[in-house]
Amino acid sequence: MVLHYLKVALRNLLKYKTHSLISAICLAVGIVCYALVCFFVQEQEKVADLPNCERRLRIAVDQRESPYFRSHEVKRMEEQTVDGLECIAIHSYSIPTEIEVIDDEQRNLPFLIRYEGVNANYFAYNDRKLLHGNRLPEAPDEVVLSQQFARKAYGSKNPIGSIIHLSNPKSISENSIRDFKVVNVVKDNDLRVREADCYFSYEILSNDAISVGGYLSPETDIETLNKNLQSIEWQRDEHTVHPYAYFTMRHDKDWEKAKLAILFVASLILVSGLINFLKFIIQMFYNRQREVALRKCMGSKRKGLFLLLFAEIFWMISIAFLLSLMLTEVAINIADAYIPTHDFPLLSLSAIYAVQFRIYLSLLPICMLVIWFPIRRLRHVSIISQINNNRSRHIFRSVMMCFQLSISIFFVSGTLGVHLVLDEILGHAYSPLTSGEEDDIIALNINSQRMWQHLNPIMTDIRALPEYVETLSMMFNIQNESFFMYTYKKADQSEAQIAYTEGSPNYFKFLNIPMQGKEVGEDAKGTVYVSESFKQQLDKDSVQGMVELNGQSYRIAGTFKALYKESKKEGIIGSAFFPDNRFVNCYIKLAPGTGSGKGIRRITDICRKYVPDTLPLEIRTLADNKQTTQGSIYITQVAMTVLAIISVLLVVLSIYSAISMDTISRQKEIAIRKINGATPWIVAGIFGKSYLAIFLLAFAIAYPLVRIMLLSIDDTPVQCIQGWGWGISIFFSVAFMIFLTTAYKIYRIMHINPAEIIKNE
Repeated sequence: MVLHYLKVALRNLLKYKTHSLISAICLAVGIVCYALVCFFVQEQEKVADLPNCERRLRIAVDQRESPYFRSHEVKRMEEQTVDGLECIAIHSYSIPTEIEVIDDEQRNLPFLIRYEGVNANYFAYNDRKLLHGNRLPEAPDEVVLSQQFARKAYGSKNPIGSIIHLSNPKSISENSIRDFKVVNVVKDNDLRVREADCYFSYEILSNDAISVGGYLSPETDIETLNKNLQSIEWQRDEHTVHPYAYFTMRHDKDWEKAKLAILFVASLILVSGLINFLKFIIQMFYNRQREVALRKCMGSKRKGLFLLLFAEIFWMISIAFLLSLMLTEVAINIADAYIPTHDFPLLSLSAIYAVQFRIYLSLLPICMLVIWFPIRRLRHVSIISQINNNRSRHIFRSVMMCFQLSISIFFVSGTLGVHLVLDEILGHAYSPLTSGEEDDIIALNINSQRMWQHLNPIMTDIRALPEYVETLSMMFNIQNESFFMYTYKKADQSEAQIAYTEGSPNYFKFLNIPMQGKEVGEDAKGTVYVSESFKQQLDKDSVQGMVELNGQSYRIAGTFKALYKESKKEGIIGSAFFPDNRFVNCYIKLAPGTGSGKGIRRITDICRKYVPDTLPLEIRTLADNKQTTQGSIYITQVAMTVLAIISVLLVVLSIYSAISMDTISRQKEIAIRKINGATPWIVAGIFGKSYLAIFLLAFAIAYPLVRIMLLSIDDTPVQCIQGWGWGISIFFSVAFMIFLTTAYKIYRIMHINPAEIIKNE
């Protein structure tokens, strides 16, 4: 019997295969969105499973400008016993450097790594398991490797006792140790987050910021501990500072609220897809009332009708689940290609698939409960009941469509509002280059000691390329809009900030930036170029020839339009450019039409002649900004836009499915109305007024909610969203979208021939 219902359900779905596929895709998109968010929330929840979660503390310095410790300060605190504080765990923040490893063939293989400075308690405090006994670093020249890096550098060989060589000791300030002995390997963590490759003793980090944690003793409270910490003090600059403690890992209400808010937003897409899915199934079932009546005449009970409808839902949800697995792989590949590596967490497809499977199993009983409603409504199916219930049976569908449309308006309004806010915060970046010109410029980051050693032959080979045009060397990354700042004192003695960058003097010519003045040499110390906006301020202050920045005087060599990617920001009055021969980034301009892929391949081949494969190369076009702050913000905006588009597509498909099924099921009614004198516009009103009411109610619910949320965010430049212009544009845009979705089907039903309908009946 079950197989019979499955076959019948599959046959019915194939009659409406286009609508069935659309509904399955909508639900699959909802499953993917919700599953990814659930996965990330679960990963965050795992952090709370660390040992003694309720007693975990963070120790900081009572100085707002610099709440972190330095090495000598931590050393003093570690040596001094503090009542109420247990297991002091120390670690610095992840820092890049270059090391060399001797392999089985006695070759020195260079690697770029990220390291942290830690103490012996760090591993137990963070529940990190060691692979080779309990041996911990006991001297500053000992190091612990991560399991991932040990596999990368040594393969299956045991690295214990081997030596790693620090290629550039200056990368660790004032460090005189170059060779470090490997004493253990720490197992990969279960949180699937990117970790450091090497763990040195914090004692070799004299100037790096260091974080301190620990446990609160069971017999002590936080107030008593802070009183005890007051006995430790030291001088920092002209201030006397003390450490203080606070809880870090307690499951407080703020995290619970944030988690619920994140899951709620993600669930909106899933609910929207599920509404579209169920609405199609149920409405299709209603449209087959004649078939249902015939089945009842043949002896079918409510149980049989329930199994028939559930079989259709089972097929659809199963197809949606399989589609969601495919979409997940596509989404992860796209994210991996466009999200910066350091921002992209390590993902486990098996874990994500497990979340999706649990969602699939949860949807089945939910759908069973929902479909019991139309089954109860159809328990007295007859011709008379079809006429009497023709209008009331759309109430459930209309409520669901209103909720679905509210979700769509919520996402669209929120996305547009966030775009407006970010545009006001960041402004519009100055970019005198076209997208084609940016594609013809290749950015090469000098990121390793080996590359520095062979930079001259590398650049010689690059200049020998037939498509080579010009090189620009820069101290900072020009792809990033985050500039360093200098302080300028105005004539009224108030201070203002200016952005600045450093590089070779051909900066303006290379980037097509208009400049007035003379191009000076790279070694022109004490020389500066100022932007037009900064020059206006200097003219107001009657400053000419020389300008003082950060207490130092510079000769003004010229004026330029603005820095590349500079935007107007509050508190910044302009910018400056300092010609300098120091650099860490090279930008190579190639002949127009070379092609970014071809240029990158050629420069990569040249670099690989001198740089081994163990060292990564950072080569990309100037147009590729995914590794920059602006790129990360852009990706966030794109992600929000994608969610908004998905929600719009779901509601468009839902409305189209509803109007299609509605016009099919009510053809006979409209034919009778037209015979009785109904005009086409009266027919249009019968269908149009219900969708108009749904839209007005949905907008009245969603838009005020979004507006209140955006206006309530702290530090938001609400000038851009205080007006009603963006709300009006959303109102008419969504209204026009609904009109386009329903207009064709309504036009068709307006002009049906009653004779044809009656004849077909």
